Amino acid sequence: MVTCQELQDLNLSTLNTAVSQWKQMLDKLVFLADGGDGGINAADLERKANAADWKGDNATVTKEFTTTTARQFDDMVTEARSIHKILEEAHADLKMHKEDLRTTIDTWAKKNVYIDEKGGAMYAGPPREVEGGPKEQTSQEEVDRAAREVGKILEAANETDRIAARALRKHAQSKYDFDETGFKGLKDADRQQGIEDADVMVRLASKGDGMTDEELKRFNETSRYHRDNPAFAERFATKLGPEGTLEFWRSLADPGKGRTPDPDGDRAKILAKVQDNLGITLANATHSDAPEMRAWKDRMIELGDDPIKAKTGIPSAPYGFQVLGPLMTEGKWDSAFLNKYGEKMIEFERKSDDPVLGGPKELWENRFNPAQLSYPPGGTKPDSDPVANLMEALGHNPEASVQFFNGSSGKGDDAMGNWDYLVDKDGEGARVWPTDDDGKTTGFKNLGHALESGTLGYAYDDKDPSIPPMETKEQIEAREQRTALMDRVVDHYKTSDMIDKQDGIRDSLANMAAGHIDSLNYSAAEFGGSGPKSGRDDLFDAQGNHLRDFDGGSTTSFLRALATDKDAYETVSTAQQIYGSSAMAGQGDDVGDAQRIGMHSVKMHGMLDEVRSEAIGKEFADVKEERNRELEKQAEWRKYAVGAVVGAAAGVGAAVIVPTGAVAAIAVPLAFETVGGAAETQFATQTIDWLKENEFDNIDESVAGIDQAGQEGKRNAMTPLLNWASAHGMSDDEIWDLSVAAEKEYGAGADRTDTDNSRGH
Repeated sequence: MVTCQELQDLNLSTLNTAVSQWKQMLDKLVFLADGGDGGINAADLERKANAADWKGDNATVTKEFTTTTARQFDDMVTEARSIHKILEEAHADLKMHKEDLRTTIDTWAKKNVYIDEKGGAMYAGPPREVEGGPKEQTSQEEVDRAAREVGKILEAANETDRIAARALRKHAQSKYDFDETGFKGLKDADRQQGIEDADVMVRLASKGDGMTDEELKRFNETSRYHRDNPAFAERFATKLGPEGTLEFWRSLADPGKGRTPDPDGDRAKILAKVQDNLGITLANATHSDAPEMRAWKDRMIELGDDPIKAKTGIPSAPYGFQVLGPLMTEGKWDSAFLNKYGEKMIEFERKSDDPVLGGPKELWENRFNPAQLSYPPGGTKPDSDPVANLMEALGHNPEASVQFFNGSSGKGDDAMGNWDYLVDKDGEGARVWPTDDDGKTTGFKNLGHALESGTLGYAYDDKDPSIPPMETKEQIEAREQRTALMDRVVDHYKTSDMIDKQDGIRDSLANMAAGHIDSLNYSAAEFGGSGPKSGRDDLFDAQGNHLRDFDGGSTTSFLRALATDKDAYETVSTAQQIYGSSAMAGQGDDVGDAQRIGMHSVKMHGMLDEVRSEAIGKEFADVKEERNRELEKQAEWRKYAVGAVVGAAAGVGAAVIVPTGAVAAIAVPLAFETVGGAAETQFATQTIDWLKENEFDNIDESVAGIDQAGQEGKRNAMTPLLNWASAHGMSDDEIWDLSVAAEKEYGAGADRTDTDNSRGH
């Protein structure tokens, strides 16, 4: 494996010399094989040998030797050309990887992030507290992102090294003959290596649960190498076949007769990786349009409602939908396949919903001998509910998600929209989502993931997401489809009760709100139907940003329902500060519009802060100390760093990445391309574990926290305005007037989301 230090120190001069020497060798061999300038060559020798009148043994032995020797020159050329191409492309790729690494390290060094010799990242600058220290210390989330960027470069370099080395070793295998076939380059070598490895893995898979732990580890290593190799995926899937694929995982996951892996054992841990790698391989294969893969996909859909029995004869026979389900939770599956597969599954489930036999829970749970199909057992992934598995697959394919929620199942009077069936929990004919043993419904979290990808345009768990571009007609249409789906989300989830009925979906809704904070601001900027006549469209550049009006009332209700929860409030409030700051910066020297957009942002903060404060009051109405502590925690809510520079390069599609947890991230849209030069806005980056540092043993401090919470909320709302005022050299009197106006807007926002002001004090 190539390390970070090795790639930095890599001397490519020797490899470059080898490329030059093999080019010279290739030219000489081509001359010997094909001739030129009347010189003697192998092609002429073969023609003369075939034309000569051979007698006796010469007619067989000598002639065959001569023609075979002549053809060896062609093989020499083929092999030399292959070696030269492999060396040439390896040199070019490694040079590129080395340059990318150097650029990445230098870029992060400017942010005081140090990359060690193994590719790890750490903050190496002075603390913010010391004199002369940075105003904003790079957050841990940013440090982690640096490590991921370096990791991707090293992975690519290792891939180049592995493919090239294996291709060259293959040419060196024969001691007494030349290879009549070669490689057209690294991509072709990768393709051929993938096919070879797929055949080996298919032979291993034929052993089913007879595969040893070491063989399973070998499968994991091989499939991990070929995660981006379509040839490997297609070959493996088609050679194994749809039936063989289901039987393979069915056999591995739950062979029965006491051989089902111990949930806490080593084999279960290995199978968890097999599940992911096998799923990614199959997902990659579905993107092939080869006739064999089209047949594979069609047959896999047909097998969905077939019981997949174990070869041991145990009575448990889960449906094909259930066996494939856990494998669909990783990778990006083909959009057309997901929609056809999902339609067939929903139709089967709806037909099986019976007042006597039961609904989805009874359909998918085998009471007699349930099969263990998902690893790790009891993990966060859906277990026996294939619809939840499908939602997770849609969570990794935004295009398929939009299509699916716009689709339907059934025909004629039986037709029902997928949105109505899956989302509208209380609607007539809507799905009754299966509950877990603890009474919770894991599937709602997966439903949120599907909606999240469909509305945002990137996989819900993308660690470095970016807003899809809006340049071509197709891209703009995709944007409009996403905002149309978000419109349905805003209209549906308008109360906390509606959100709470789908426990686990709130985090995804908050992420969706942050990703569409531009349209939410646009929608909320209206009073009594004044929006279309108030210049709102121009102020927000609704046409250029392709914003959608979600309706002012629905937007207010949606934000009110979301902001009652601490984590959701923090996510949306952070996005609002970023968007408000960028919107002000985008106005350039237009003071009037900048103040208008800034005041609107203050109003949005007032709406969010009022809801959160009221929720705390209601939650702890009978426990004064607990209420005060929660309010004080609200004042310290900024637990992660966000740095945003809104400059001339920040276009309509630009965004900043906002971490929302250990692994989650959101691409928050910036409002406008800046006019009249760059404007910079920095955001607070304190990381305080307030609960651990404060024991809450001082009642006076807790009571004081109520006022502190209110002040912090107002300070967060005012930060963009004050930064803008400072940048534009406003006088003290002008800032005074600005603050008075902002206070009124903040109060107006609070009134907009205020219900009964019941805070218990």
